[in-house]
Amino acid sequence: MSTEWVTRHLDYDGEETWLIESHGPPDDPTPPCSPTCRHCYATQLPPDARRHLVIDELSMYPSELVNHPRLEDVVRRARELVESRENLPLKVITSGKFLTGRKLRILLRYVDQLDFHLLSTDPSERAKLTRESVREAARVLELVREAAREVDTVANVVAVPDYNLNSLPRILRNLDEWGLHKCVVIPVGVTRYNREGIRPPTPDEMRFLWEICRRMDRELDLDVVPCDSLVPLEEHLEGLDDLASRCAEALGGVDSRVGLVTGEMFGPVIEELCRATNEKLGREVLEPVIVENRYFGGNIGCAGLLTGEDVLHELEHRDLDVAIVPRISVELGSFIDGVTIFEVSLHAGCEIVVGPERLEDLPDVLVEITHSVTV
Repeated sequence: MSTEWVTRHLDYDGEETWLIESHGPPDDPTPPCSPTCRHCYATQLPPDARRHLVIDELSMYPSELVNHPRLEDVVRRARELVESRENLPLKVITSGKFLTGRKLRILLRYVDQLDFHLLSTDPSERAKLTRESVREAARVLELVREAAREVDTVANVVAVPDYNLNSLPRILRNLDEWGLHKCVVIPVGVTRYNREGIRPPTPDEMRFLWEICRRMDRELDLDVVPCDSLVPLEEHLEGLDDLASRCAEALGGVDSRVGLVTGEMFGPVIEELCRATNEKLGREVLEPVIVENRYFGGNIGCAGLLTGEDVLHELEHRDLDVAIVPRISVELGSFIDGVTIFEVSLHAGCEIVVGPERLEDLPDVLVEITHSVTV
């Protein structure tokens, strides 16, 4: 079990904070959250997740730090931990479901930023997703407004079709009026194991969310930050021709077949990068390897949740010399199902290389591959 419970958190706009994980310290974990929100990821995990996955077991049950019976002890310990670390704000992410005036005052004494998993600024709309009473939802929203007057307060809104998605313009305007400085907008993630009838956004709904984020960010003082999955393909393609030129230069005269592995969400970008690079080279060297997430299913297309088994499924029938896997896929030391890079390499019959943190640094990795192939 991991002992890390105050971790470095990178938000979608690049802001870094120290985050107190909702499950709390391993020696004094937060009790399970009940009732759970309808869209909660922890209620959508495959039945064998606790046995099959190597992520911290504490992360696999629904929890809410504010529900910790010794909240003040936990946040005090967290503050003491970060005193000897890099000077970044200490942050708590909370739905607010168990928040009271007393608990808010405790948080205000120790943390620098509160991030509310808000869902809506309308009590009735929020309550449909959180299973709170409308009265409780209204009380929580009033506490959010109070927090915004006392501490750096931000929000994230998970946009759920048929619940709050169409209300996003009104939600953002309200948050701006309340004095929050930032809101991250995230389309709901849905696995095949969702039992609540929650559906993922359609392509038209994703475009609506993107357009609202861009327009409201211009109109309001509130910083409206769309998560990566909302960014249209054409936005990602800006500057890709220059990157393809650098990739082609890095590959030089190498004739090896190199696969770029990614999830379905980023697949079109990698496909276009490979096409443009090969066109500049005048031969087929880079090959896109788009991995369907068969383990979670649904609309889970991010690279960080790829299993080694699913990656191997895509690689084992390809004739590749090298496959570059996303760094985020193996940041635990293996894929999330415990399959190692060595095991994938052994069964796929090709070398596995870990990619860079940023796509723009891919040419540096390709240079290393070129050197290893030609030496």
